Amino acid sequence: MKLNFTVDGVQHSISVNADKPLNRIIEELVPSFAISNACRNASCGNCIVLVNGNAALSCLIPAFRANGSSILTYSAFRKTRFCHAIERAYAETGTRPCEQCYAAKTLLIGSLLNRYDQTRTILDVNKTQDNKQNISIYDQNYLAREFSINSCKCVDIGQLAQVVELAYTFRRRQSGR
Repeated sequence: MKLNFTVDGVQHSISVNADKPLNRIIEELVPSFAISNACRNASCGNCIVLVNGNAALSCLIPAFRANGSSILTYSAFRKTRFCHAIERAYAETGTRPCEQCYAAKTLLIGSLLNRYDQTRTILDVNKTQDNKQNISIYDQNYLAREFSINSCKCVDIGQLAQVVELAYTFRRRQSGR
């Protein structure tokens, strides 16, 4: 299948098997994209990338689903001012995820803040369409569900909630809001 998509701002047009996992495609295109070769079934959650701004496990995305997408890896995200706000929040709260999950957790926070910036509200996706519920970006139950796609427990959810809150404050200041 012919696949057209953007990875870290670079347009790619390649021919691949339609079922090839996105993480394997990205590994071939982006030399700095390093993930665990042992994970191919979402067991660790360390292969997170942003697909059209939303966190996704790249090992679960077949090539055909990535067609037309804009994909951002941690390698490119870490150069953005939004990442700097998250890193500053880590430093000021004294929270630092381990080396194995640092990129994944940082991208998860980035995705969460992107969605909040776009909607100014977080809707609980576990509710039905008729029973949507607005919840706080700092709600620890909501954050626990969001971070559950990454299995590493090196940082507790209370610490991550502090990082999210502070990163959002820094991000608002950067944007002049």
